[in-house]
Amino acid sequence: MQDKKRETNLELLRIIAMLMVISLHYLDKGNTLVEIGKITFKNWNLVNELTAWALEVLCYGAVNLYIMISGYFLINARARMEKPFKMVIQVLFYSVGIFLIFLAMGKLPDYAFETFYKHMFFTPVASSHYWFASMYIFFYLTAPFLAVGLRRLNKTQHLGLVVITMLLFSRLWKTILPQTAPIDDKGYGILWFVTLFVLASYIRKFVPVRKNRRWLYFGIYLLSSLVTFASFFAVNRIFLMTGRFEVFIKVLLEYNSPTVIVASTSLFLFFRTITIPDGFFSKIILFVSPLTFGVYLLHEQFLLRSLWVDFWKTEEAFLKPWFILHYIGCVCAVFIIGAVVEWIRKTLFDLIYKLKPCRWFFGKLGKLDCIFPEKDEDFQ
Repeated sequence: MQDKKRETNLELLRIIAMLMVISLHYLDKGNTLVEIGKITFKNWNLVNELTAWALEVLCYGAVNLYIMISGYFLINARARMEKPFKMVIQVLFYSVGIFLIFLAMGKLPDYAFETFYKHMFFTPVASSHYWFASMYIFFYLTAPFLAVGLRRLNKTQHLGLVVITMLLFSRLWKTILPQTAPIDDKGYGILWFVTLFVLASYIRKFVPVRKNRRWLYFGIYLLSSLVTFASFFAVNRIFLMTGRFEVFIKVLLEYNSPTVIVASTSLFLFFRTITIPDGFFSKIILFVSPLTFGVYLLHEQFLLRSLWVDFWKTEEAFLKPWFILHYIGCVCAVFIIGAVVEWIRKTLFDLIYKLKPCRWFFGKLGKLDCIFPEKDEDFQ
């Protein structure tokens, strides 16, 4: 399996997906999402409350997008077992490093010394300090094995697998019936990541790039988001009036809900039709894109999650007319700070990985790559 040239348009989408992730954290952990039942048209802060929920819905496909982009590239990428190992080291750097910085500054809270939190800081992957990072690493470990099988499927077989995995692991059944499917992790587990890999690999193999449908894709993204937004409010109003259907209130506001799947897939297809010419802008995109995972690991470290309220003052801004400007400024600032820190870390570790002991270790680890073929004639 040979590495392919990165597609700048999808690397741009990777950056946007991480900005959307930061947005979700700003809105949720920043306490700007007012309980739906308390939103009334007589509320003086109505504009900000509706804006916050609209942003939440528009950004909700961020995790789906991030995994689909990875799966899109991984289906035809050369297997490298060192990649997930380096990701574990990267997670440890942020989890343990920030813990030690707080300890040195005397700012570490007392609860951090409890057994539960010590495990979380020092074994972050196993303890799901970052739930996404843990699932992402597990996904990377399994992806090369899954890719071997997926590349051998013809169009009909692959489409059938897309349908089956969606039926099993999406929230389609709960959207129709007031019950949870036998396996429904709401999009937070490895099974959903695999489902998205199946979908993204199908798109790469069998869905042609149709530039004439670009704005149709974008329109579907907006329409699907609107349906999610409207259903959220409509079902809640019905519940408040009748006391029934409470289970349906947030049924569409999950990573694996039908409308979120359609929205994220449509946005993916939209960016796939964009052509970014070689030049300064494309170089910036390709430079920043590999830093996005570090942006997530920095701002989502457990000791830093409270900064949304304590440092960025999100609750105060939410009550001001300039809330949207504060939101844009904070999201961009968090991304830039995270990207700079990750660039410093990456530069340092690139030097460390060139040391003889590291090269020897990765050489031994790289021998595992030979279990995957260099070329796959069945890939189309």
